[in-house]
Amino acid sequence: MDINKIKKIMDQHYEQVEVPKDLEAKISATIDRLAAEEDAGRKEQKEPVLIKLKPRYAIWKTIAVAASVVLLITLAVFVPVREPAVQLADTYTNVEEAYDETEKVLQYVSSLMNKGIDKVEQTHSEISTINTLNKFIEINKK
Repeated sequence: MDINKIKKIMDQHYEQVEVPKDLEAKISATIDRLAAEEDAGRKEQKEPVLIKLKPRYAIWKTIAVAASVVLLITLAVFVPVREPAVQLADTYTNVEEAYDETEKVLQYVSSLMNKGIDKVEQTHSEISTINTLNKFIEINKK
């Protein structure tokens, strides 16, 4: 639709409506009053609100804090934080038996490490074989 047509239609509808002469002044006064109330509400919110506690509540709160402090001090005094001393005990009285047992354990650990190294070498050789095959396949694709 054309803007002029819309204006004509609006004018036709509003020609019959009578606007009171003091309407603008009333609206302006209402806006000013609402703005003043809003400003007053903001000022009231900025002031801190003081809460008066009942005497019993304040006493119980004080007793609870005092009891907590006494409990913490008691725990700190009567529960010392000490680590137990570690004492090593000899398991063998004969030096040769201890040496033989140590040698057995080290041989066992050595055999496990050798098995692990063999697996790593085997995996490494398999990976290098796969890489070689991949390079060969890429060369053939080109």
